Amino acid sequence: MMQLILLSAVISVVAGASCPTGCSCRNRYVDCVGRRHTTMPDFSSLGVASNYDTLDMRDNNLTTLDNTSFVGAPFKTVYLSHNNLADRFISAGAFEGLVDSVKILDLGYNNIQKLPVALKELKMIEELDVSHNPMRFSNSFPADIMRAMGDTITAFTFGNNQLVSWPESLNHFVQLQKLHVDQLGSFMQVLTPEAFHGFETTLLYLKIEKTNLIAVPIGISKLKNLEELHFDDNPQITDKGVLIQSFPTNTDSPKLRIVSLDGDGLTKFPPVLKYLRALNKLSLDRNLLDFLSDASISGNVTAAELSLVNCGLDRIPGALSDLHYLTHLDLSQNDIRTIEHNDLENLPTLEQLVIQNASLEYISNNAFSALHRLDSLDFRQTNLKQVPDALNAMYPCPAKVDLIGNKVDCMCETLVWLAAKTEWCQNHGSPMDITGDCDTIASTVKNYVTKYIPNCPQYKVDNNIAPYNHG
Repeated sequence: MMQLILLSAVISVVAGASCPTGCSCRNRYVDCVGRRHTTMPDFSSLGVASNYDTLDMRDNNLTTLDNTSFVGAPFKTVYLSHNNLADRFISAGAFEGLVDSVKILDLGYNNIQKLPVALKELKMIEELDVSHNPMRFSNSFPADIMRAMGDTITAFTFGNNQLVSWPESLNHFVQLQKLHVDQLGSFMQVLTPEAFHGFETTLLYLKIEKTNLIAVPIGISKLKNLEELHFDDNPQITDKGVLIQSFPTNTDSPKLRIVSLDGDGLTKFPPVLKYLRALNKLSLDRNLLDFLSDASISGNVTAAELSLVNCGLDRIPGALSDLHYLTHLDLSQNDIRTIEHNDLENLPTLEQLVIQNASLEYISNNAFSALHRLDSLDFRQTNLKQVPDALNAMYPCPAKVDLIGNKVDCMCETLVWLAAKTEWCQNHGSPMDITGDCDTIASTVKNYVTKYIPNCPQYKVDNNIAPYNHG
């Protein structure tokens, strides 16, 4: 009888943890995405001992949150973006049930014009996203609400194309580590030097994108511990807007390691780069650098990783030879048709070269002979028709060569050397993995080398195999 009672209790607990109607549950995740919900599901079915900690209500038709919306819902992460929520229909007690649990809240892409008062009650909130809501003015971010969250917020995302004034109440976020500004109104062209006041010593990550700002904000220079800066798709910036005084350069302990200035209307390498002594990773993608001169990089730029994707380049810039620490180079989506023997010879530390989705059709036989650290070559989706003979002059051998998406001619005459090179690499402890497909036969390049090349006459001659044995 006792066993029956215990079994009944177990069944009861399991039944009490059933998934809310109109959702699916797995692991610790309650998935209600795109189910046409107009009201919040009943979460009481999860049970008081539920271990579900993530609720995903994106892409529904929610318009209202009331005092009962989250009863019995102790989630730590809640996604509510892409609904029709308006602040006037979010009650002061709307997040009752989440007050002591929720740490991450996404309210992006709704109809919120002003931060809802209900946010003041969230004692554990760490990350908040209110981007792409029609919040137009500074008073859309009331100081009392921002202050109430200020002791716990570490990540904040805001911005939309209607915002006409910078929210001064950001200065209440004294623990802020990550700030993402996703769009500003078209009339906002300059940010005041005090824009980032309040978190000058705490901010580690800053992303500002899709604005009409005409200069990198001066206030960034005050962010003493900033490690990562993404200032992307701000086409009004141009070369003149990347000001040296806008960057944290006057510091005894530089921290800024990662910088992207993608899609910012640049035509040359910004001079400020040589003053960023901790810079490791740089991206200038989608800038029109086709006029990039060989003298445009000056000073000791410390970047090890450089991305110049879709920059209108028709050759590998000789200016890259001034990047003495370069290990990773991405030149994808450019009109570079050839790699000549001296294009890369002054980059002895290069380890990875990527040229994808490009016009590349010719590589000099000695293009890589001076690059003794080059370990990875990615030539996916180019116009190469041969496995580059330049691989034959590489010592040590590269670990990976990617030719996927190329129409490679696989014939005895063109690939006998590759069989010998592959064998040499294997025997010397540096195996070379070539991926890609043959255009002239239904085979991968790797399979052609191992299966078909041993039957080629020249291979038998080279390896003294009968009946082509001349000994």
